[in-house]
Amino acid sequence: MPDPVGHPSPVKGEVAVFRGELYQARGAAGLWPCVELLPEPGRPAPEGVAPREAADGSVGYPVPLERLEAWYAVTWTFRWRRELFECTAATPTTLSGNYLGSDEHFAKEHLKRRVIGYRGVFPRDEVTELEQHRKDLLQPRHALVQRLAEVDHFRPKTYAVHRGRTYPAAAEADASGLIALTTGDNRPEDLIADPRDPSGERFLAAPEQLDAWYRTHWTFRWKGEPFDAAGTVDGRIKGVYTGGSWGFVANSLQLTPEKGPDGVHTQYTVQAGLKNVTDLEQHRTDLLANQ
Repeated sequence: MPDPVGHPSPVKGEVAVFRGELYQARGAAGLWPCVELLPEPGRPAPEGVAPREAADGSVGYPVPLERLEAWYAVTWTFRWRRELFECTAATPTTLSGNYLGSDEHFAKEHLKRRVIGYRGVFPRDEVTELEQHRKDLLQPRHALVQRLAEVDHFRPKTYAVHRGRTYPAAAEADASGLIALTTGDNRPEDLIADPRDPSGERFLAAPEQLDAWYRTHWTFRWKGEPFDAAGTVDGRIKGVYTGGSWGFVANSLQLTPEKGPDGVHTQYTVQAGLKNVTDLEQHRTDLLANQ
């Protein structure tokens, strides 16, 4: 029979495999999408990985996703008197668990009441079907990173098309009516080099020289309310509330007040997982139409 005692994550948690070694792990907050390895006390730190102190004072060792062989969440279940439990603690002689069944009479007779549900502590020799379960975290994180990169993390962007090629562009024309294009190594012969750009990668175009000039941005709904996307933070989409319901603002503890772009007015933002948003949509605004 498998046994949670002695595993890197005894009963519940995350495990990462780095250079063939198993470590307790967690997502590296503020260093997304890295994963932090958490060696047990007395165990050597992973070689070649610099330590990093988290906001709570704990120390982890951040590793990029591509350097991990595996990363998964672990849980254990078992049965006692044929009823199913999720393991919450393990010793050499007992297992503790939260009741996963629905027999209220059984629970009231044999278990202790929790705030929600029931729990119990059981002798090892009375437990059956002790089993470890793994949920892969690495591939979903890879897929999310790729999705965010493909849409440039849902940030508002401005582009200009010159002679069939698309370049990042300024969102507004300068005082002389010219539009700055970031062209990289390409040097359009009919455009003027921007004298304010020391890198030499930015050129100025008149509106009539462009095939198109447009702004893209994303919108979504969270809990049924509208938001403008403002990028992503640690893999979660950040949005600025654009609705008019003060009751929603006042009652939603997940909204954060922030100073707006003008530095005076307050805007309300949320950071939500992509699976929790709906109506995620890209919009395109034609900027040449107003020239």
